[in-house]
Amino acid sequence: MTAGGNAGRILRIVFAAATLSAFVAPAVAAQYPPRRAELFNPPPLVALFDVERVPTRAPLENSAFAVADAAPAAVLLDVELRAEPAKPDPLDLAWSLQPEEKRGLALALDAWAASGDAALGPERRRLRAALAAAYTARDLTPLWIENGEWRASARAALARLALAADDGLDLRAYAAPDAEKAAPTAADELALSEAIAAFALQARGARIDPEHISRLVGAKTTLPDPALAVAEVAGAGAIAGDALQAYNPAHYGYQQLREKLIELRTQRASAPASDGLYAAATGNVTQSDVLPPASKSKRRRAAGLAKASTSRVEAEIIANMERWRWLPRDLGEERVEVNIPDFELAVVRNGEVTHRTRIIVGKEATPTPIFSNALQYIIVNPYWNVPPSILNKEMLPKANGDVAAIAASGFNVSYRGGKLVVRQPPGERNALGRIKFMFPNDFSVYLHDTPSRNLFAASHRAFSHGCMRVDAPFAFAGAVLGPGSGWSESRVRRLIGGSERYINLAKPLPIHIEYFTAYVDEGGRIVLRPDLYGYSARVRKALGLGA
Repeated sequence: MTAGGNAGRILRIVFAAATLSAFVAPAVAAQYPPRRAELFNPPPLVALFDVERVPTRAPLENSAFAVADAAPAAVLLDVELRAEPAKPDPLDLAWSLQPEEKRGLALALDAWAASGDAALGPERRRLRAALAAAYTARDLTPLWIENGEWRASARAALARLALAADDGLDLRAYAAPDAEKAAPTAADELALSEAIAAFALQARGARIDPEHISRLVGAKTTLPDPALAVAEVAGAGAIAGDALQAYNPAHYGYQQLREKLIELRTQRASAPASDGLYAAATGNVTQSDVLPPASKSKRRRAAGLAKASTSRVEAEIIANMERWRWLPRDLGEERVEVNIPDFELAVVRNGEVTHRTRIIVGKEATPTPIFSNALQYIIVNPYWNVPPSILNKEMLPKANGDVAAIAASGFNVSYRGGKLVVRQPPGERNALGRIKFMFPNDFSVYLHDTPSRNLFAASHRAFSHGCMRVDAPFAFAGAVLGPGSGWSESRVRRLIGGSERYINLAKPLPIHIEYFTAYVDEGGRIVLRPDLYGYSARVRKALGLGA
């Protein structure tokens, strides 16, 4: 649609000349006035019509009318021109009747969505296209501006955007407009929508795809539709800021880190942080739980975390806040949480930890995967089906390829489809111990007992091939089955024997395998753990916080 209105002032030209009406076909004459499409894409031939003879030989002197590139076959002699206003174009009339704010938004939106600025990047161009489509679908009605002023929802949302850094978000590339601007423009309207969409996406974890950190990170982020997010926040009125903030995790652990981040920045702005601000351990866990005994370099690296600069601690907090975005929005009132860098497991019921125990996790070369699932059943007296990787890389080389020697050591050996299958029957020597806890998953890992009880005394408990070994597994079984289930720790123990016994949970229990190297303890201090698998360093790098 043209904004100038030239189409609404198209002049009907009436020629007076010798009888040229013979050249006018009735079908052509019936199409006058011309359709709008023909004005911008005229036919290759020009037809003259409604002509009459005028007895004059006055030369053609009318500066308001010019004949451009007249066809050589048409020779006009003794003509006089008269002009009559054409009927208004209904499309231009509709445009002129639109409110000024809609017309301004339409023009601004066209330039904004079609911006060819290569610096925007494909993702941001797709975001703008999605928002442009949303504005078009709502008939170009502004979301944030009314009668030339900001709505209450705009001021509330702008106030929240100004605090985005408190959540570790980075909106520096999105220039939010001034909340105090007296007469916000259409460009301000679009800039606000884009900044809010970016906030919502970042708050849900759009900056990092967890799979890019490691293929063993099975956590998933569920991103919001940016147009729906903007509409939801705009519809919240005076509490639009709260609606926008709700896109961040509501988990208690996240909120603790957020508060600590604000506190650290406040203290950094006023004075150096106190040495008592950080803690290297919590509760009954000693300082040695932080320092892996493997090498001096690892000791120095871990010790450096406890004495890290404020800016480094801030970066670590933000990286951990980002990993909270990988978790489901609803963790479950009753659940199991495993924190790999902490070598610890907790059972939570009604928001309170009812059971806590030590665990052994995967070695650096064989990490424990990160994901969420649901614990469904328990197996007492489990068989151990030796994974092909362990069989081929460890057992066969150790036995010099002698399958008979493996069988003589107490394993069941067979061939299925031409492939060697090795199983260890239930018993005291079984690698899984007397009990295992099943939550079927794509990584084929689970929680289980172990005959190597002495390993739980170590501070750095990364010894497994990926599965997690549980200290006091029968007490954990009683905690998992829960009060009122009829399954006490002693009753589960009575199932110990030579054959597998199954206990199904009355209700699947959510389980979250997590990776947090920073959290806040009960005393309000930051706890820093070693970056066992290097995931935190990769997250910091991806967020532009340094390695």
